[in-house]
Amino acid sequence: MKKTTLTLLMSAFAATPAMAVSLYKNESSGTEIDFTGSARIKWETTADKTTEYDDGQVDGITKEAKNHPVKNNGSRFGFKAKQSLGKSDLYALGRVEWRFRGKDNKGNDRPSNHDFDNLYARQLYGGIGHEKYGELTYGNQTVITDEVKQTDLANTLSLSDGLLNSGMRRSVQYAYKNKDQGIKAGVYYSGGSKRDNNGLTFLDDDDSIKKLKDAWGTGAVKTFKIDDKQEFTLAGGVTRERFSQRNDAADRTETAYAVGTAYTYDNTTVGLDVERGVYKNHEETGRKITEDEIRTVLYHKLSNDWSAYGMYAYKTEKRDEAGESSARKEKKHQFMLGTEYYLIPKSEPFHVKTFAEVQTTRSKDYRSGELREKNRNYTTVVGLRAYW
Repeated sequence: MKKTTLTLLMSAFAATPAMAVSLYKNESSGTEIDFTGSARIKWETTADKTTEYDDGQVDGITKEAKNHPVKNNGSRFGFKAKQSLGKSDLYALGRVEWRFRGKDNKGNDRPSNHDFDNLYARQLYGGIGHEKYGELTYGNQTVITDEVKQTDLANTLSLSDGLLNSGMRRSVQYAYKNKDQGIKAGVYYSGGSKRDNNGLTFLDDDDSIKKLKDAWGTGAVKTFKIDDKQEFTLAGGVTRERFSQRNDAADRTETAYAVGTAYTYDNTTVGLDVERGVYKNHEETGRKITEDEIRTVLYHKLSNDWSAYGMYAYKTEKRDEAGESSARKEKKHQFMLGTEYYLIPKSEPFHVKTFAEVQTTRSKDYRSGELREKNRNYTTVVGLRAYW
């Protein structure tokens, strides 16, 4: 990345304590402009072991251990604006958020280790809202289905990437939120895009370009307040995408379903997510892939600034070829432990935290019912994040 870009990033980071959150607010005109973002870096080590099998016998073992350099971990910055429309409860809103990444628009890595090489617009949308009836927006935005999963409480090594879409480009969305009743709900539709939520060109496994024809999704979250110390959250959602494919193959469809639950008692939260993804005509007509995920989390606040958490996930992927069922299957067990500590309290407009996490993943790959490969991965990460 050029030195000028680095200088701008560091200048913005240094200026944030003075900027806080609000850049401009005029109650008489109903105008609000906020500067938002976070600087995120991580240091990571990994150790991998792959065991290959042939006719039930070990055919080869490979091992690799790496100490990765300090990298960007999703650093971002942007602006939010809101403008009251007269004396009614109507208002206009807009948001832009840029993020850093190492890859270019085609997914190619540059010869750099820090992953600050490219800047892209993760969110860019505008719309109209009503204090009582919700918001209608259009553009590149985070969608309602991102809020269905309830186990995504970790930092970098979360096991809850999830199967539902978290964001969508060129989408129109209606979202309704009622804090008093603990309700969030919405629906979105996208007419298609050549790029995904990270601004990268859609590619198949063989690097062939594919195009999203259309997508839609819906989700709802309800939080039940039991008493001053207890609450229960129930969420559900579904997303569906349709892609055109090369060689006149039938359209590829990707459909995901999810249910998320969480229970909080005082300083402890327990969460459970169940998800399924069904992908039809995957790269060729008749091929079907089914993914299932069960994820759990236990999160506990040891003090106002210090928390500890753990996760477990069981994930399976089954591939059925045209005219042949269970051609390939993968089973995966994942465990993660972590802790985070706020160096500058979260209650402050500008807050900073550090965290440490360890994760282990063990998977088995079967083909036609026969074990073909076992993989084991250990990952450790130490990170630092500053929010404003």
